[in-house]
Amino acid sequence: MILEFAPFELDIDRAELRGPAGLIALEPKALALLRLLAENHDRVLDKDEMIASVWGGRFISDAAVSTVLKLVRKALGDDGAAQTYIRTVRGLGHRFVAPVTIRPSVPARADAPKAGALPPDKDARPTIAVLPFQQDGPTAGFATLGDGIAAEVISSLARLRWLRVIARESSFRFRGSEVDLAGLKAVLGAGFCLSGRVEQAGRRLIVSVDLVDTRSGSLIWSDRFERPLDDIHAIRAEVVRAVVAALDLQIPLAEAALARQKPVEHLDAWGAYHLGLSHLFRFNARDNAIAAGLFKQATDLDPGFATAFAMRSFTSQQDAAMVYVADRAAAARAAREAADRSIALDPLDPAANLAMGRLSLLDGRPEEGVVWLDQAVQLSPSYSKGHYSRAFLKVLSGQPEESRAGIGTAIGLSPLDPMMAPMRMIRALSFAVEGDFATAADQLAQSCRIARTHYLGLLGCVATYHLSGQPDAARHWAAVVRELRPDAAAGDFSGGVPFATADLRQKMQGALRDMGFPD
Repeated sequence: MILEFAPFELDIDRAELRGPAGLIALEPKALALLRLLAENHDRVLDKDEMIASVWGGRFISDAAVSTVLKLVRKALGDDGAAQTYIRTVRGLGHRFVAPVTIRPSVPARADAPKAGALPPDKDARPTIAVLPFQQDGPTAGFATLGDGIAAEVISSLARLRWLRVIARESSFRFRGSEVDLAGLKAVLGAGFCLSGRVEQAGRRLIVSVDLVDTRSGSLIWSDRFERPLDDIHAIRAEVVRAVVAALDLQIPLAEAALARQKPVEHLDAWGAYHLGLSHLFRFNARDNAIAAGLFKQATDLDPGFATAFAMRSFTSQQDAAMVYVADRAAAARAAREAADRSIALDPLDPAANLAMGRLSLLDGRPEEGVVWLDQAVQLSPSYSKGHYSRAFLKVLSGQPEESRAGIGTAIGLSPLDPMMAPMRMIRALSFAVEGDFATAADQLAQSCRIARTHYLGLLGCVATYHLSGQPDAARHWAAVVRELRPDAAAGDFSGGVPFATADLRQKMQGALRDMGFPD
């Protein structure tokens, strides 16, 4: 695929930027940032989204982002004053403003290997080896704590059906102070390695963990936990939960970054799946369609891929809820078909249970889906999206306190999750259920400033500000909605956020009607 913005063209498959004089040298991070901006030329990108996409969500300073942005502008002959290609939107981020045309790449050479020429790997899932945690310094009474934490992490990770986990009997053979990345990759086929250290300092326990990509040797994620030694079992459980939740986020980000380096037609099922995840939670019609296409590619390549079918259901459910498509009934049917296929293939997949639970949103009976979400978090207690979705159904069912507790758990498990803004939206709606529309409005507005394309959240802002007696703020958000969706309707909110309580449902829809949105 080639993105053309005259007189330049960015060849995605070959990772090349070409101009009137030929090839333009640009470092990988700058190429990735240029691609991100050009592909999303219809909207403003903030720094957080740039970091998530280009740097995999790692901690990056503002200066580092600015440096790479300057490299991109320099390559295009642009600058902060002219802004011919990249415009700074003060307080919000940056937008690629030049017209972009998409066309196919130059056909491959006749002697190049053709897509699908090799038989697909029967188990091409990302593979991780968890090593026994090293123990530094005195650890009196806790001699086996390092092994115990690693063993519990292995057991918990095995519940994530998209991840292949090396058995402890094999990974523990690599015990030692130096991590043999080459051996882990060559002998165990592990693309990722999790190692850790345990240290007792007085009456405190310090546990540090590192996640490394064995293929490149790069550090993907690292964290440090320090707790008092009053209850060693609680400490161990807390560390295990935090590690599993972090890996559920960080490994897909790393796999998506790897998949972006390949032509789409050369991706295997798992590469297509992880690349789809990187588009899924951007909450706009274009990215949702891209995610749906990639998940379909994954299930076409592997018809037994339960988790990919679950995500296909999620995209179709989003099509219906966000009114991305004209035929919402067809989208709802597609969501049900994909969820049914997912749960039939693997009833113990947490994502499959999540997909089944979220179908209740389409029926307007959220309370009926809670049992499926209960099952999802029982199967994987660290599954943050399971806790989030259950909290969503709880708030719709009129259980605000339980919903807030669930959102607190989800955020605690995954504080950098791409679903963070929707998580906070659910917490905001819990105050609307209690009749505190002012608090609900302020919290919804904070989330919508981050997720600026989340249609239902924006409609919620309009309704709650109107109901809290803040007409100026309600008019402001109404204008934002109309700019995003000129065809916005009051009924879209109640269709996508089906409160079980008729009184609240009528209040929200009536407020939107008062603000000039038709039913």
